[in-house]
Amino acid sequence: MIDDEVEEKQKSERRIEFNFPMLILRTKLFAGIFDKLGALRASKLISWGALVIVPIVAGIGLFMIIGSLLVLLWNPAVGDFARELGLGVFLPWPGINPLLPILYGWLGIVAAIIIHEGAHGVIARSLGLNVKSSGLLFFLFIPIGAFVDVDEEQIKKSRPKISTRVMAAGVGGNIVVGLVCILSILVIVNGLTPVVDGVYIFDVTEGMPADKAGLMAKDVFVSIDDTAVNSTEHLKEMLEKKNPGDTIRVTVRRGDVWADEFSTFVTLTESENRTVMGVSLGDLATEARLNIYRTLTPATLSLYIVPPAIASGFVPFSDALAPFYTHEIGSLWVVLANAFFWIWFINVNVAVFNALPIYPLDGGRILDIVLKSSLSRRLGEKTVSRIVIGVTAVLIIIIVATIVIPFLPL
Repeated sequence: MIDDEVEEKQKSERRIEFNFPMLILRTKLFAGIFDKLGALRASKLISWGALVIVPIVAGIGLFMIIGSLLVLLWNPAVGDFARELGLGVFLPWPGINPLLPILYGWLGIVAAIIIHEGAHGVIARSLGLNVKSSGLLFFLFIPIGAFVDVDEEQIKKSRPKISTRVMAAGVGGNIVVGLVCILSILVIVNGLTPVVDGVYIFDVTEGMPADKAGLMAKDVFVSIDDTAVNSTEHLKEMLEKKNPGDTIRVTVRRGDVWADEFSTFVTLTESENRTVMGVSLGDLATEARLNIYRTLTPATLSLYIVPPAIASGFVPFSDALAPFYTHEIGSLWVVLANAFFWIWFINVNVAVFNALPIYPLDGGRILDIVLKSSLSRRLGEKTVSRIVIGVTAVLIIIIVATIVIPFLPL
């Protein structure tokens, strides 16, 4: 026993540990931060708030995973979509997960883990518990997070209202940071101005009138015969009033941020009993899309949960739409919006996962502490432990089933 304590003490005093491919860097810098933040009166109040947040987030998480399983069982199209994304979508590893961009993905993961672990350390100190060690984690030399080692013996001996608040701190910290990031995104998006609006040319058919007149893919129709073009429907209505062989004057915007205006004459032709010029079109609706994203409501909340790559036609800072907007801070707005989104997105996912009543996640440990404090006298600790293990097993089975079902041969 004494040898184990000596070994643990020596381990905690080592500054650098390298067990390929993981590098652990321990530092006392965080200890001072935990003490200062933990001494604030607000920290104890925040810990109570975190304890309220955990069951709410856990309920959302349970609804999501059970709902996902039911949707997979009843809607084959969802399984097809999951198969297209591949198993990598279930791995929180930028570059392997097709939805996680490498740079922003790592930023979000590192931020989420530091916030989660740091919150445990701050609340532990605010409630008088020791933080045995803390530091940074690296995969080779790539930072992947942080760790805080709160004294487990003190947690076990503490009253439930102390230990549960320490366990809830990580989830609460992730949620708070996530909400701050969402508000930051809204501030940025509300400062955006559309560069151009109109009808976007996706493609020009070779040899057709539009091609001969010099129109190109990525041009934006702004007017026909000096009448502003607002949508593809409006453009079609204008062409329906024309006959094959008629010549119209079209004006488009093109070039860098569509700053150049180009006018030309197009002689219309006929195709499938329609008067056409030979272009594939789509509505830009830059102002309309922006207004939808500017308003955070239950109806638009899904836009903030879905990664930009999946909802590229609705997210203003996606690769598809970002070129159509400008901001007074310049091109930096795209970087900030994406950084805030991924910090929000990963923090919330980390919070939801850790809030689930799966032992030894934070939610599972809170469930274990609460049940033991309220039921152990009547049922005994072994029975309570079996209940926690049973809940954990059921949830793991549901999660595994959700991952595996799309890839089963049917």
